[in-house]
Amino acid sequence: MKKIILLSLFALVFSLPALAQHTTGDGSRTYYDAAKTKLKEVYMTKEYTVMNPDDPAHPEVYTKKYGPYFYYYENGKVKITGEYKDDEKSGTWKYYDEKGTLTNTEKYVNGKLVTQ
Repeated sequence: MKKIILLSLFALVFSLPALAQHTTGDGSRTYYDAAKTKLKEVYMTKEYTVMNPDDPAHPEVYTKKYGPYFYYYENGKVKITGEYKDDEKSGTWKYYDEKGTLTNTEKYVNGKLVTQ
């Protein structure tokens, strides 16, 4: 009976597709200029690695945005703030003019705009 249980567990573990999740360090950044002095946007990403059963030596890697998101005007003022979950907009997103005045607010659920 123990052998059957152990064999069943072994088969279950190795029949599931391999999935690894990795969160990148301090986030990704883009810049307006090559010297990287004018910040354009800041966001976090998660990296998912999925084993390819047809080619185990070459897993497929997917990167998705998650967490806080900030987009800036070239003058350094915040243009957009929001949040991503699995590469989709989530929660409240705020939009500002170049002087920093709030101009619009949007609410997202599961990547879909629900209020504006």
